[in-house]
Amino acid sequence: MPPGVEGQYFKAVPEGWLFGAPGPWLAFGLRPTYLVTDAQKAALAARIRLSRYIRLLLAIPLVAATPFWMHLVRGLSLFDNTLLILGLYLLSVHFLEYLMIKRLLTDLPRAAERMTVADMLQQQSKAMSIRSQAMLGVFFGLASALSLACLSLGMPVERDLMHYIAIFSGGLSILWLGMLMAKLWGSWRSNTPV
Repeated sequence: MPPGVEGQYFKAVPEGWLFGAPGPWLAFGLRPTYLVTDAQKAALAARIRLSRYIRLLLAIPLVAATPFWMHLVRGLSLFDNTLLILGLYLLSVHFLEYLMIKRLLTDLPRAAERMTVADMLQQQSKAMSIRSQAMLGVFFGLASALSLACLSLGMPVERDLMHYIAIFSGGLSILWLGMLMAKLWGSWRSNTPV
C-alpha cells in the first residue's frame, strides 16, 4: 500500500483531527465524523491501514476463483456477474473495515463539522506522495489503455469484461491523476508570489 492511503479519513482542525469514519453500509447514509487526538488518530490509522491489507488479501482468492464465479447467476453476462461479485466484495470489505474500528469509536465525541467526499479526496491527496499518486494514475491508465487495445485489435477476449476493465480502470486513473493535478497546482500556487 502506498504511504498515506489512510489519510483520506483525517482532516486537521485546531482542536485536533476530524475523523470521517466509514459507516457500516458503504455509501448509504451519512458518514459519522468524530473529533480525535493525535494518539487516537495513530490508532485509527493503523487499523484502517491493516484493513486495506486485508482487502488486498481477500481480493487475491477472489481473482483466483474467477472461473468459478464467472457464471454465478445463470442468465447474466460475465460483465453482470463481475459487477455482482465486485459489489458484494466492496460491501464485505467495507463492513469489515467498519467492524475493525468500531471499538475505537465508542467513547469518541462527535464533531459538529462533517467530512465530505471532497474533503476526503483532498486529504488523501495531501497524505500521499506525488510519486504514489502518479504511479496509481499511470497503472490504472495503462490497464484501461490495454483493455481498449485488446478490444480494438479484435483479440479473442471476453468483450464485456474488457469494457468493464477499461471503464473501471479509466475512472480510477482519472481520479488519481486529478488528485495529483490538484496537489501539483496547489503546490505551485503556494510557491507563486502574489
